[in-house]
Amino acid sequence: MTNLTLAEKVEALLAAKMTYRAIAERAGCDTSTVFRIKNGAVVNPSYAVGSAIDLMHSELHKPVKAKRKAA
Repeated sequence: MTNLTLAEKVEALLAAKMTYRAIAERAGCDTSTVFRIKNGAVVNPSYAVGSAIDLMHSELHKPVKAKRKAA
C-alpha cells in the first residue's frame, strides 16, 4: 500500500472526473481550499477536510459487487 499525499488524492479524484466544486462540497470547504491542497499551498488542512478527501479517494478503489440474477 502506498501512502499518497492529499494533493495526490485530489489529483486522482480530478482524474476520475470529479470537479473541484464536487470535492469541496463533500469535504465541507471552499473550492479554493481544494485547489490549494492540490497545488501544495495547504499541506495540513483541517482534520474534517483531510478525512473527507481520504474517504472520497478510498471510494474510487472499492470493488464493485456483481449483482446475482434470480433463478
